[in-house]
Amino acid sequence: MYADEYIRVNRERLAQIRALYNPYTGEGSFSVPRRKVYIKDCPIETLYLPNTFIDTGFVQMLIRMGFNGYIQNIVGIGVSEKARKDLWALFCSERINHDFEFYAIAVITIADKISGLDIPFLLNRPQRKLLKEFEQLRIAGKPIDIIICKARQWGGSTMTQLYMLWIQSIHKINWNSVICGHVEAASRNVSGMLQKAVDNIPDWIPGKKMKTSPYQGSSKTRSINTTNSRYSIGSAEKPEGLRSENIAMAHLTEVGLWKATKGKRPEDLVQSIFGSIYSGPYTMKILESTAKGVGNYFHRTWLDAVDGRNNFTPVFVAWFEIEIYSAHIDTSTYKEFVASLNEYEQWLFELGATLEAIKWYRQKSMEIKDKWRMCSEYPSTASEAFQSTGRRIFPQRYVEQIRKTTMEACFYGDFEGKAQKGKDAFVDIRFTKMQPTTNKDNLCQIWAMPDKTLAYRDRYVVSVDVGGVSSNADYSVIKVADRLPMLEVGGVPEIVCEWHGHIEHDLLIWKAAQIAKAYCNALLVIESNTLETEGTEGDNFEYVLDEIVEDYNNLYSRTSPEQIKQGMPVKYGFHTNTKTKPAIINHLKAAMRDFLYIERSQATTFEMDTYELKDNGKEMGASEGCHDDLLMCTAILIYVCYKWAMPRLIVKSNNSSKKTRIVSEASI
Repeated sequence: MYADEYIRVNRERLAQIRALYNPYTGEGSFSVPRRKVYIKDCPIETLYLPNTFIDTGFVQMLIRMGFNGYIQNIVGIGVSEKARKDLWALFCSERINHDFEFYAIAVITIADKISGLDIPFLLNRPQRKLLKEFEQLRIAGKPIDIIICKARQWGGSTMTQLYMLWIQSIHKINWNSVICGHVEAASRNVSGMLQKAVDNIPDWIPGKKMKTSPYQGSSKTRSINTTNSRYSIGSAEKPEGLRSENIAMAHLTEVGLWKATKGKRPEDLVQSIFGSIYSGPYTMKILESTAKGVGNYFHRTWLDAVDGRNNFTPVFVAWFEIEIYSAHIDTSTYKEFVASLNEYEQWLFELGATLEAIKWYRQKSMEIKDKWRMCSEYPSTASEAFQSTGRRIFPQRYVEQIRKTTMEACFYGDFEGKAQKGKDAFVDIRFTKMQPTTNKDNLCQIWAMPDKTLAYRDRYVVSVDVGGVSSNADYSVIKVADRLPMLEVGGVPEIVCEWHGHIEHDLLIWKAAQIAKAYCNALLVIESNTLETEGTEGDNFEYVLDEIVEDYNNLYSRTSPEQIKQGMPVKYGFHTNTKTKPAIINHLKAAMRDFLYIERSQATTFEMDTYELKDNGKEMGASEGCHDDLLMCTAILIYVCYKWAMPRLIVKSNNSSKKTRIVSEASI
């Protein structure tokens, strides 16, 4: 963008950030659908109320009659200051049932972190962003299952716990909750915040005064007298007592710090707590933490949430969404500042940061010299938040660029022939649609079906990464790229199919061959390391690949034609070693940077985020607890796409030969 465009967009963002927000009137709220109403003679005549509140008969009569008319015609008394005050108290007490933001500012008292003074709970922008997710699920009648990846200092934990109190004190009875932190002191801090809120409930709230008291003498469980609801505290260090609780809501905080020990994993404790919650309307399961590295339970659960493999809604707040992270820029120096933006700062602006926020970030970066530590402390994306070292192979910006083209598959299912193996495996190949499982394993994800309108040799390339057979082993992966766009200027290969799962190796290779056959007799490239090191009888490399060579005529071989003429045995497959691995990884990195291929699989981009240089400074691989199967399959695929001869039209000949076509690295 030109400097003027930066400045224009920046002014729009600043205007949005500085727009009036008044939870008393409802103006500026975006958490729930609202409408502007006018109520004559009301203490606040113009209000922006939740639609659900406006649609009640009570508010409809107030809109028609006004405050004074309601007192005269419905209450049946004369208008007086006391009558108006009583009606206003009734209006506010009804409004808090529908309007959490009004409840927060009018009912809840919290301690200000800066001054230490008790103040009304005025939600900041990140808290309102989280509230919107809460309310969408609540209003839809769905369980409120949220995973929150936090940046620093925006009050996500405060927002969560006070929202739970709203449900317990306003909407439900006998609705118990649990607060569990990484250490008990953290849970006690939350409990103290709740006690402050309860102790300061204003007198205009109808009914008896809300109080809490120890439940059955327990110091860790308190009962709310008005609704017979309880909240309990515990910790990952001392979880005893939480397992047997009859609970409807659970807030598990700083889960990224929960340590796995012998016989006790974080996921086991989470399941023991969540397992007692019967999911339904108004139930809550909240996992919340600052990111503490990759490969741990919180990180894996976050990735699953983002990819739709669990029921959690992911919520992330970037550092630049937090109001305090901003520095003043004189308007006369805007163009000069824009001209000074480096590549990363330009990317921050693309993400939504203001120029003022970027200036603050630049100043803060001078204090925290390590780039990876800055990303971890003040993350711009969730992927940055989880970055625990400075050793990542693929720069964050490259991953974000390639992720923009990912999308949900158009079809799920499997390619099947007359048989699983042998010549009949290529007879009557058809695609059978299926419903995807939660994790989409052992199914083909299809973004584009095989195009057989024109016959091109090697238009499609299929690569295979061979994993393990058991459910705990590495995954096997099959990916297909369409290279036809490369025949046009600026065209790049595009991922059109992906299979991911666990399967016996011989069946994997036949499945890959079936998929390659379906995709117009595609070039089939099989990563051979695992197969070549197999020691299992009947499942070794020679058996698995030589079995199909006579039935599939477009196999990749790394043995040159000259070597074959000299009598050397043909070695099928792509061998990943200390020479070829850096080549394919560096080629993929460049392809990501320069937009040289179109990725459709979001799961592949997650593996890019957790692929790192190991401590010895020589080896590359997935971070502990993570996988790189999709990534390696993609690296081989894109490498071959560019190094292989371009697709070419097939000219039909009457003298067709069924002899196996051997293709090799020498063709590159």
